[in-house]
Amino acid sequence: MERVRKILEGSGPFLLTTHINPDADGLGCVLAVHLFLKARGRESYPLVEETPPEFLDFLHGFEDLLLPEDLPRSPEECVALVFDLSEADRLGRLAETVLAARERVILDHHAVTGRPLPGIHFRDSQAPATAFLLFQVLRDLGDLSPEVAENLYTGLYSDTGGFRFENTREEAFRAAAELVRAGARPAWVGERLLENHPPARFELLRLVLERREVLAGGQAVISWLTLKDFEEAGAQPAEAEDFATFLRSMRGVEVSALVKEVKPGEIGVSLRSRGKINVAQLAASQGGGGHLRAAGFRKKEIPFPEVLDLVRGLLSSVLEVGL
Repeated sequence: MERVRKILEGSGPFLLTTHINPDADGLGCVLAVHLFLKARGRESYPLVEETPPEFLDFLHGFEDLLLPEDLPRSPEECVALVFDLSEADRLGRLAETVLAARERVILDHHAVTGRPLPGIHFRDSQAPATAFLLFQVLRDLGDLSPEVAENLYTGLYSDTGGFRFENTREEAFRAAAELVRAGARPAWVGERLLENHPPARFELLRLVLERREVLAGGQAVISWLTLKDFEEAGAQPAEAEDFATFLRSMRGVEVSALVKEVKPGEIGVSLRSRGKINVAQLAASQGGGGHLRAAGFRKKEIPFPEVLDLVRGLLSSVLEVGL
């Protein structure tokens, strides 16, 4: 971690980013570092692959997010700091920009299952969130502002499922306490993440529940959404990011999947497990990755019905043999 601290104390300029379809952990880290660097007079450019998800617009510094074509510096001039991923494939169209940077530092809490992104890796797959790792770096570089603390708390809260998941150990609560002491507001973060959904999300959830298919004698459930569904609801694919988790909450279900069309010719599959099935291994078998209980993969240029059949088969077979 000392190497990361020295890089952050350098002159930059800094290019900051996270994975495609950014979540609260990845984007919270990007914006926490951005504000931290900005307050110290450093050049910092937080990048996202495409229009960032509206449900995270409460994160401090959200208005500073840039698309790759808006980067005012040549990437060759920048130090790239990459959060919450280790594989180049998870960068989408940002990969070219990040790979062109003069130096790359990757901070992540996932196990590597694909082609590692070239650079200096700091990874701990036992950490509750990438925000937890970043907190350990930043707290030794100076006092955290309330805004930086709140962005980090949001990432920690989200990736521990509101401090419910098995990755929630004593260290997570200690970090949360320090972040609250620095100014993070737990009630406000919880309300913004859990009770601030746009009407379009409820229309998508209605479709997911109507289409759900129960497999393997009630041990698996699958549902799906198309680009047309998102367009008609006026929503982004990111609005359905946690629907697979909701499906998993059905009594008796060991593993769930949400299949969604995220771009023309590109389909994302989100997998969730109660722990009996290792969905990280399941996703890795299809070129993806993640954690024991939450993982995913993508398929390109394959008809939607074929991907649905593939996932049905994966869930049914894995419950027969175990994984």
